Amino acid sequence: MPAYAKLLIGVVAALLAGWIAHGPLGQGRAFADRLEAQAKAVVAEAEMAEVAVDVTRAPLARRARLSGPADEFQREGQGQFPGLNDRLLSIPGIAALAWADEAAGRGWPLPLLLETEIIVLIAFLAGLGMARLWYRRRHEGYL
Repeated sequence: MPAYAKLLIGVVAALLAGWIAHGPLGQGRAFADRLEAQAKAVVAEAEMAEVAVDVTRAPLARRARLSGPADEFQREGQGQFPGLNDRLLSIPGIAALAWADEAAGRGWPLPLLLETEIIVLIAFLAGLGMARLWYRRRHEGYL
């Protein structure tokens, strides 16, 4: 079998494993659920009960969507007082946020499946590179 065919089979298997973990095994949805729970805890801690927050589900992305009444100070903060936007963006895993009444949000996150596949591909190629460095063909012989 040619070397490029083996490489192609390996890439396809790695990407398939990433998709299975993200989709059918539910790791992507579980990650989004954890982010949403943390975001709701931050909103509750800020004592803004009328503000609703959820994580983008179609497609799954690390974007928080907010809706509800909040003025400029509550959203943006001032000086040393962080607003709700900064508090939510400080949650590890939240890449962007958007308010329902604003046209543009902050940041543009990749869909979570695409992020997963990129990470899997990088890990596969790193492993391939390390294997190439450490397991070179050795010549059989006495010297």
